[in-house]
Amino acid sequence: MLHRMSVFSSLAGSTMTDSWPMTRVLAGMSAVPVGHAIDLAFFFPKDDRQRHDALIAETRRHLGGCLTAIEMALRVSLDHAPAIATALAPWPDPVCWRMLCDQPAMLSPALLAHMQMRAGVTLMLRQFGQPGADHITEEEGEPLLRADDPLIGNAVAALTLAEGRWIARGGEDQPMRPDLPAEHHAELVWTAAACLASIARRGAGEGGDAMLVAFERSGWALLADHDESVSPIAEAERLVRGMGAAADAPDLLGAALDQRRFLLFAALAARRLRMRAMQVIDILVMGPVAQIATLCRALGGADADYRHLLLSLRPIRPALSDLAIVEASAHYRDLPEMAADAAVSALRTPAPFRAKLDHLLQVTAR
Repeated sequence: MLHRMSVFSSLAGSTMTDSWPMTRVLAGMSAVPVGHAIDLAFFFPKDDRQRHDALIAETRRHLGGCLTAIEMALRVSLDHAPAIATALAPWPDPVCWRMLCDQPAMLSPALLAHMQMRAGVTLMLRQFGQPGADHITEEEGEPLLRADDPLIGNAVAALTLAEGRWIARGGEDQPMRPDLPAEHHAELVWTAAACLASIARRGAGEGGDAMLVAFERSGWALLADHDESVSPIAEAERLVRGMGAAADAPDLLGAALDQRRFLLFAALAARRLRMRAMQVIDILVMGPVAQIATLCRALGGADADYRHLLLSLRPIRPALSDLAIVEASAHYRDLPEMAADAAVSALRTPAPFRAKLDHLLQVTAR
């Protein structure tokens, strides 16, 4: 059963393979895994058809926005190299996003999955996440929003500000703060550097290779200045840590869900399950429904709590029809708490270990 519950199956591909894209796989993708090529065909179609899928559009906005912001920072950092500035002068506007759209195979499966998760969180925040002033009454107000402790108040304000950055409207090439985990930020930095270097080398002739040192220096400078602790997910974890024992109040999880605080709910759940908030959010947004059931049962959720959670996830999970929720609820009633606890314990193990075990279980099951 573990292989079916692994969070290391292709997140985008596992949710999309039932609707194969009517698009040709782009040239140059033969070197990437088949599942990733399918995902790229969805997110970067060759034709110019309108993209109505909100999750795809939002994923492209996050990816393009972060890449454009990094490109702009990299261009500023390269001011110390006049030869590069001269070579890039004919292209003053951002070009990296257009180049990535032409060559999407540069994008790794892990980064695409992370951007899709960010997009899912954004859709939840827009439709579910940030409560309006009319949603909180004196009777049902969220205690931490009225906390007298200035540290808690500052953490709430930081979380709200970070959420606001993600839900802001914008185009794919409009800069977005790259508040990414370090490994994903590094991938985008070197992607932007490679795109700009390929343009600069064409305009520099035989001296093009000498420019690579300057690109490397600027890339390392951007990596050194990166702060991955200002994303909404990190801010939600920081808020929950600051709450201390108050975060374990029995009714707080339900209150967070009722009062439209999706990231707070996920961070509270992660604390109780002794997991990272990123992993809990990944399961809620992208994982199999069976894993959501596992998390809910391990949290002590009743049948009604599980139905409430599934209904709350509908903005990013259109497959959760009324019939699907009824069927999932029937399976949930048969899920023993001991089995859920064992599955959550397995999810706590190191990610590389789970990935290798998942691969071996799938191979031996054939």
